[in-house]
Amino acid sequence: MAAVLALSTAFSSCGKDKKDEARNEISDLQQVSFVKKSHKWFYLSPDGFNEVDLPQHAPQVMEQPWTEAIRIASAASIPTDAAEGGDFQAYALVNRLGLLAFSNDTIKLFTDASYFSKLTSDSLVFSGGLPVFYLYKSSFFNSSDPDDGEERPFLLDFNPRSGLFYPLVSYQNLGMDSEEEIVGFFWNGDSWTCASKRRKEQQIEFKYFIWQPLMNLTDLNPALLSSDSFLFKGATEDDYKKISMPLLFSSAPERLKSLISSIPSEFSFYVTWRDGSGSSPKNYYQAGKGSSTLNAKGLAQTESGFDVIVFADGTTYLRTGKDGSISAFRLPLLQAGYSYGEVAVAGQYLIVAWEENNFYKTKRSGFIQIDLEEVIKKIEKQGK
Repeated sequence: MAAVLALSTAFSSCGKDKKDEARNEISDLQQVSFVKKSHKWFYLSPDGFNEVDLPQHAPQVMEQPWTEAIRIASAASIPTDAAEGGDFQAYALVNRLGLLAFSNDTIKLFTDASYFSKLTSDSLVFSGGLPVFYLYKSSFFNSSDPDDGEERPFLLDFNPRSGLFYPLVSYQNLGMDSEEEIVGFFWNGDSWTCASKRRKEQQIEFKYFIWQPLMNLTDLNPALLSSDSFLFKGATEDDYKKISMPLLFSSAPERLKSLISSIPSEFSFYVTWRDGSGSSPKNYYQAGKGSSTLNAKGLAQTESGFDVIVFADGTTYLRTGKDGSISAFRLPLLQAGYSYGEVAVAGQYLIVAWEENNFYKTKRSGFIQIDLEEVIKKIEKQGK
């Protein structure tokens, strides 16, 4: 049975006015059938990941708040200058499970129950070419008590050569007690700007601070850290907002703007963009004139030379490194209640997370693996 993808090498809307073009730009892509299957579906479970023919055929699971569910929380390709990347070209952080590592068409899952089973994991970044992420507990959905006397890990890294996770910094290292949780950070490659919260009676108290390690981040060890190991200073809410709030799309880097330049200004979207440096992604917003906003994830300067953006409905924009040409295609259409999410590229393969959602709760989840060479061949054939 032929697999179906929607493809378009160019958007043409002659005879339509701007308003119609903005509304239909993403929805009116041609349908093209592949004789050779160009993608594979996978679902996630407490036991790992397994292939499935369609997301809706994955085993049913009990819905859970997104902070507690098994789902891909963050994904990225390794930075272009990664010296310690090992054999892997991309990673996907799976909440409550572990880290998926991709090397072209090879996929491996690394896990450690002592870190992943009780806490929420999120926000994958890189330092020294190694993946780094953070752990926290959602006090609203997670009522488990902290282990007395144990240091709570804040940042962990993963060593692809040993296949092990290592704690880098603990909450205690940052002077935080058991009632405080870090709810977000921005890593610029040099320092960390963090936001934390504490539930206090009937209100929530927020705190903001900046800390900078005085040595390579992946050389840190919570047990050996002292106040001499990093610089620490307070910050304000405005300081945090300046680096974490979405920017206008007009201020986006040219690499991003040119990739989706065919989308008219009337269209409303929100893009989370990784620039290839390994630092925290930045967010850009185009207000447009639409009644709803479509989210997208994108990344640039992958090791394979691709730049890519994937919208939640599967519409994908791809720039190839060989000649810089830009193509647009749609991933297989998902059923109602499902959407696409995090994105990474490993070799010739595009990896995109999918989820079945019910408001703030997640049901089934997994990822799709797309053979980009097959897609590009089909686009080139169609254009002849």
